[in-house]
Amino acid sequence: MTSPTYTQDLTQTANVYKLISLLYGPPTDGLEEILTLSEQTLVNLKPELIPIVNEMKTLSDSKSKLEDLTVDYAKLFIGPFDLLAPPYGSVYLEGQRRVMGDSTVKVLQFYRQAGLNLSDEFKEPPDHIVTELEFMYYLIAKHIETGDEQWLVMKEEFFNNFLSPWIKDFSIRIQENARTVFYKNLGQLTLGLIS
Repeated sequence: MTSPTYTQDLTQTANVYKLISLLYGPPTDGLEEILTLSEQTLVNLKPELIPIVNEMKTLSDSKSKLEDLTVDYAKLFIGPFDLLAPPYGSVYLEGQRRVMGDSTVKVLQFYRQAGLNLSDEFKEPPDHIVTELEFMYYLIAKHIETGDEQWLVMKEEFFNNFLSPWIKDFSIRIQENARTVFYKNLGQLTLGLIS
């Protein structure tokens, strides 16, 4: 039987993965709410990161700022030219720095091993940062739900083999290339929480 503190810590860790995954989606009017939830989650987990979240909240609270964030988001993660911070694990894990490499296939196999399939409506490669972070959330949530330690074993294996090897380089590229303080801070927050 697990203690309430253990379960609470795991729940907070799962929530961090979920909230960070939401911050890597396209900027919306709901950013402030996500950041408030992030702040509440960090109180016990990593309080030293709260000032970063607070600064991000002040940078996402107006329509003009949202437009700036949308432009920066596109330049960092979408293109149309060179991606300044490609959000795909294979770019960092493959020698040729390309999307949809062998590591992408292995990530997809890992999802299937956990009983998941990507929706046909999902247009990104399986190793997109949002998908990998949501998968980490899923694995922890399954452990909390079932009590089966195998979910945590899978989480550690996935983290060590597929997320940890590239998250630092990705976060640094965001910090170096972002034009908005919001995304510079997101890179810093990601580095502080996940690497």
